[in-house]
Amino acid sequence: MYAKRCLRTLLAAAVGSLGILLIDPSAAQAQQCVGAGQPNSPVPWAQQVLTPERLWPLTSGSKQRVAVVGTGVSSPLLDGAIAASVDLSPPSRTGASGKPDCLGLGTAVAGVIGAKETSEHGFHGVAPKTKLLSAKVVGDSFPQGTQPNDSVAPDTLAAGINWSLDQSATIVTVAAVSYQDSPALRQATKRALDADVVVIAAAGRAEQNDPPGIAPYPASYEGVLSVGMIGEDGMVAADTHAPRVDLVAPGAEVTAAYPGGGVGPASGTELAAGYVAGTVALLRDYRPQLSNEEVVQRLLATASPAPEGVGSRNYGHGLINPYQAAVANLVDGHPTTLAPADPGVPTAEELAREAAWQQSDSLAYGLVAVGVSAAVVMTAVVVFGPRGRRRRWRSGVAEAPVDRPEDELPEPPADLFDDRPKTGV
Repeated sequence: MYAKRCLRTLLAAAVGSLGILLIDPSAAQAQQCVGAGQPNSPVPWAQQVLTPERLWPLTSGSKQRVAVVGTGVSSPLLDGAIAASVDLSPPSRTGASGKPDCLGLGTAVAGVIGAKETSEHGFHGVAPKTKLLSAKVVGDSFPQGTQPNDSVAPDTLAAGINWSLDQSATIVTVAAVSYQDSPALRQATKRALDADVVVIAAAGRAEQNDPPGIAPYPASYEGVLSVGMIGEDGMVAADTHAPRVDLVAPGAEVTAAYPGGGVGPASGTELAAGYVAGTVALLRDYRPQLSNEEVVQRLLATASPAPEGVGSRNYGHGLINPYQAAVANLVDGHPTTLAPADPGVPTAEELAREAAWQQSDSLAYGLVAVGVSAAVVMTAVVVFGPRGRRRRWRSGVAEAPVDRPEDELPEPPADLFDDRPKTGV
């Protein structure tokens, strides 16, 4: 009996420890489902960087339907936000767990898009009132024997995209990566773009043992926003196989929702794609007249500048900026880097013209000086000439006073009547 209790205790501890696993596809195997996260959290660094709540007085994405094509979605933080879901994952060779999201990746992506605010968490989604669509294309584990690891068959991704379009998605977030091209995936992506849907895809991560020359899909297709990830230090956090990276967003060690409840750490370009998808939900809700191409243009034009310049290999156009993407005033055109200034070598004709201008300027300055001098002389003649004639050209300044000292002992003044004769009394 005691041995059985000990065995149950060990099993419970093993299951409970799964809840603290970092949500990462490479760390998850069949039947090892991610458990619950922490019951509360401070404000994550990603939210402090992007500050999407600045847009909430204007919009919160309530009119958008954002599809997440990944491992499924299940979290109390997303209650009421999931409009529809489907399981398109290939049949499992082993006993399935039966959970909506065993690996937790799809839940993490959906959480950064639309998790609602609560008093227990500083964490919330970028667009907490948006409607989510969950297309599950990965079961309890990624297919075995694929190279690179954690990749999905392209036709399975195509089925997830097509289902999302059938559910009237306005934004499709492809949170799973295929490293194979296929007509079905290409056609599904084209169908989405032709339907004015914004398609956002994770750029994936390059591993050391990956075969050379591979590319992630659908991130490599034209018209699809290919998203890389940065860490808290603002530096790009992973190399990718993508032929291009359009934008970067927080994706390394970010806070995300867990399928078993609560929140915890998660990493991947899939999370970065989720932050871009949430931004697009706010933008399309605030500016519904914009086409998907115009939405992409605004995102690229308003991104915070990349350390390596516009269109860099690692950062694309820079870090997604939700507030500026929605409210900034833009002009037509696409962001480009200005060519360096090239003054060139002046020709002999240009040098002669410049010398003539300088000579002309010198003559003009001389004439101005002569004119000013003549004006001063004429003013002096007109103003001071009559005075000079009246004074006979003598100085008009008074003479200096002469110092005449008085006698030290002056005599008394003479009497007034001293000149009259004196008479006796």
